[in-house]
Amino acid sequence: MIQAGHAKAKELDIAVSVAVVAEGGRLIAFGRIDRSRPMSVDIAMNKVYTAATFQMPTNQLSGVAGQSWFQSMIVSTQGKMMAVAGGLPVLDSPHVVDAVGVSGGTEEQDQECCRAAVAAH
Repeated sequence: MIQAGHAKAKELDIAVSVAVVAEGGRLIAFGRIDRSRPMSVDIAMNKVYTAATFQMPTNQLSGVAGQSWFQSMIVSTQGKMMAVAGGLPVLDSPHVVDAVGVSGGTEEQDQECCRAAVAAH
């Protein structure tokens, strides 16, 4: 999954960090392309944490990002919740088995890299 996310990033001429967690949110794989920004590490980790926690794509949370309950979750998780594109659950219907988070490009580019990673699962 990491390799597929990185391959898509190279196609898009961007440098990204890719994080993969198991269903419970435990990190099982991580990869950072050398020239990716250092902050992409934390952002990818936050996106994957959010996708695993909510068991849904992180971009689907943008509509609730400003609501007080979501803001409370951001505070209570010390900023780990991210309501932007770039985090996807990996489904093995009807269950979520893993999640992937990508950071380093635009939201659309991160999402493309996520889709490539999920397709390689």
